[in-house]
Amino acid sequence: MRKKRTQSTDGSTALVEADPNMTAPTGRVPMWTYYRVVFRFLTLLCGSVPSDPEIVKKWLDARQPRVKPPGSPSIDEINEEVLASLERGEGEPDVEHSTLVFQRQELLIGEALTRCLVLRMGTFRGHYKDCSGVLSRGFISRMEKQSSFQARIKNYVYYDPRIKWIPICRPDGSVITEPDGTYDKPVHPMTPRGPISALKTFEYIEPPSQVSFVLRVLNTQVRRKTTLPDGKPGPDQIVTFPNVAEDDLYYLFEYGGTHGYGGERGDGEGRYEFTIERLEGDDAPQ
Repeated sequence: MRKKRTQSTDGSTALVEADPNMTAPTGRVPMWTYYRVVFRFLTLLCGSVPSDPEIVKKWLDARQPRVKPPGSPSIDEINEEVLASLERGEGEPDVEHSTLVFQRQELLIGEALTRCLVLRMGTFRGHYKDCSGVLSRGFISRMEKQSSFQARIKNYVYYDPRIKWIPICRPDGSVITEPDGTYDKPVHPMTPRGPISALKTFEYIEPPSQVSFVLRVLNTQVRRKTTLPDGKPGPDQIVTFPNVAEDDLYYLFEYGGTHGYGGERGDGEGRYEFTIERLEGDDAPQ
């Protein structure tokens, strides 16, 4: 049985079958609920990874702390977050000219290895964590004795650890192997020497383009008492349901589609509409 919610530019939605999973009294209960999420980009999707690895190294060297304060993230963790923020289009390398590109990887598409433009799966987690923080502070109220929306998204929503790269596709499913062009943009980043004038060149993909990925949401389980036909107590029945409701995922990506994904969000790029489809049975990852 599939459960699917769709959202379009006119704001209309549809939800089918949202009942929790009922399981037998014995055996393992499902730990995860899986959802396929599709972003369909309405504006340019822009490359945001510096083409020159030395630029990234200099950018990291200029920002990483030399000494780790007590209780703070490790320097490696800070470096990872810095790299992720660059991929999300946040911040500018301190150079007079930089070229921001899409990453390329060889992926098995059908029965053949194809070199295509890809996005790192971890950047989507960074995107929805950022969006959850805004919603947690400004839209979704916190119920008594319940974790905040931001904490629930951070702690309960993950992706398949076997998946690192997500191919960028056209609506017909064909993968994109080359960007549609490049664009030069003057920028004025702040450096230790003060603001400088620089030129940023970035690759872009014209709409329509899309990406598809699967999220796994941690389930919670509740035991319910049952009664036999003769009125006697029956065995406990275990009910499982996601810690993050499908409606919450809808709010998350409805805001995310307006906020934008990737580079040049301040210029209105990276906007998207989305669909969410609950996967069960043979459709769920094994």
